[in-house]
Amino acid sequence: MKDYAYYNGTLTPYDSACIPLSDRSVFFADAVYDVMIGYQKNVYQFDKHFERLQRNAERIGLHDIPSSDEIERSIDAILKVSESESFLLYIQLSANNSRRNHSREKGQTNILLTVTEYTPPNMLKCVKAITYPDIRYSMCDIKTTNLLPNVLSIEYAESEGVDMAIFHKNGTVTECANSNISILNGNTLTMHPHDFSVLPGISEANLTYAAANFGLKCERRNFSISELYSADTVFITSTTKLLRVCSHIDKETLRIKNLHIAETLFDALKADFTAKTGAFS
Repeated sequence: MKDYAYYNGTLTPYDSACIPLSDRSVFFADAVYDVMIGYQKNVYQFDKHFERLQRNAERIGLHDIPSSDEIERSIDAILKVSESESFLLYIQLSANNSRRNHSREKGQTNILLTVTEYTPPNMLKCVKAITYPDIRYSMCDIKTTNLLPNVLSIEYAESEGVDMAIFHKNGTVTECANSNISILNGNTLTMHPHDFSVLPGISEANLTYAAANFGLKCERRNFSISELYSADTVFITSTTKLLRVCSHIDKETLRIKNLHIAETLFDALKADFTAKTGAFS
């Protein structure tokens, strides 16, 4: 057994893990989460992920948010029993009530961790995507478990034979169902502004840093679906995939003009993951 769950101090195999109905993530999705990757017990960029998790927990008003040290002790406990060399670590913080009620009662913040096997990407990959109306609510900058629109968009993308859905609001691109999106034209990398429409991505921030080191200009502004079609290169960033490029959007073939730049940026992100965890070394 390699996959495990940890809930409020109790470790169990992943497939037999349970959480009580008093956990408000069950009825209300009253929870925030984050996802990390790692290798040989080394969690990649823990501090950045925990900072985002803590900030989001405060944004939704959770009480008694666990400290970084508490979370790290919980992570150590679950990684000790896991046999996975490369792993994906899910962390969820949720509110607690004794009975289903829209109003919260003050009490313990629940901690749920899962660790599952994970294969880190070792080369740049191309993906196909489809555009999809962004029907989510206006708190997309908070990483909550309220993900039904994301699930529906991915179901639609898969039914169309592609890998992912790209959200847009009235023609303005926001982000993907489970990742950030950016476009490269010439030496300018363009990303959506940080507002309530998108989640600030950690891998996106890594891409910005790598791009600046490569001599690219980075800007944040709204961009349209038509700009996706005409971009030199379309990038997708996420914690688990690091960096990918779009080869098709809405069944249109993209030109991927700057593939060598994409490969250089992917190698930079991979090298950072290797340096901090030992993977691929």
